Amino acid sequence: MKKILTILLLGFTMLFVSCTNQSKSALNIYMPDGAPALAMANVLDEGFSHEDYEANFNIVNANMITNIVSSSSCDLPIIPTTAAAQLYSKGVGIRHASVNVFGNLYIAGTTTLDSLEGLKGKVVYTTIGTTISLVKYILAQNSIEVEDGSEPVADKVVLDSRSDGTEIVQLLKKASTEGKEAYGVLGEPVVSKALGMISNLKLTFDLQKEYKEVTGFDGYPQACLVVKDKVYQEHTGFVEAFLDKLASNENFLKGNVNRLPEIFKKYDSTLQNMTFTLDTITRSNVKFQKASLAMESVKNYVAALVKVELDEEFFL
Repeated sequence: MKKILTILLLGFTMLFVSCTNQSKSALNIYMPDGAPALAMANVLDEGFSHEDYEANFNIVNANMITNIVSSSSCDLPIIPTTAAAQLYSKGVGIRHASVNVFGNLYIAGTTTLDSLEGLKGKVVYTTIGTTISLVKYILAQNSIEVEDGSEPVADKVVLDSRSDGTEIVQLLKKASTEGKEAYGVLGEPVVSKALGMISNLKLTFDLQKEYKEVTGFDGYPQACLVVKDKVYQEHTGFVEAFLDKLASNENFLKGNVNRLPEIFKKYDSTLQNMTFTLDTITRSNVKFQKASLAMESVKNYVAALVKVELDEEFFL
């Protein structure tokens, strides 16, 4: 009898272990390396699951993220808001779930200037895409003419496009070493890295403040979380619970500054090599706002930068 009880107990134990170890189905969440990845620091650290599904996180090169959105494996990506609007306007079945980054761009220079007017007759290094579009928009709203190129033009701001922020940092460092004047548009966390490398580098202009001056909106919806239509229809509970969790990420960042490299090392992110400070986090403008509350600012932003008119169906 004792032997039978032992066998039954062993059987129940094995059944319990088998059930508890059974893996949940995964929903794939993608994000570009950099500030957008900071927008998910708390769930990257703790993981996330809801009912029978868990999140599978993927940090990828920023240049890849727009193409990944269309892949069948991608369920909830963080992407530039302008890219999300353009994909939606082309018929891609996505919905805007939240704004997660409210602008992290700065014009850094080897000297200070009193106003944007001071950039006339100078060359400003910048990357392409949303960055150059935003700079052109802000300058145009200040009645400042812009030209693409690499040589100064009288009474105009010349924008010299470069491949990435790292290249711009090296150009600024070279100018500083040679005692020359130079300006470049950088985003966090590259800004913090550049300030640590170049002793006389200054944040000449905060583009978030300049954007507010011309639009009235407090920062701009630079990056957002979108969800595939089918995913939202089939997993509404998961999506809503995930958004609720992301709402606490801003406080998590501020309370775990020193742990961030350790968190991102697990995902082989370039952020693992960063030395984070509270200033870095503040300048990154990583916050959270549900799509329904951000609708007006998002519509204004994409209409200004990429000439896309969004309807309310785009927003959850």
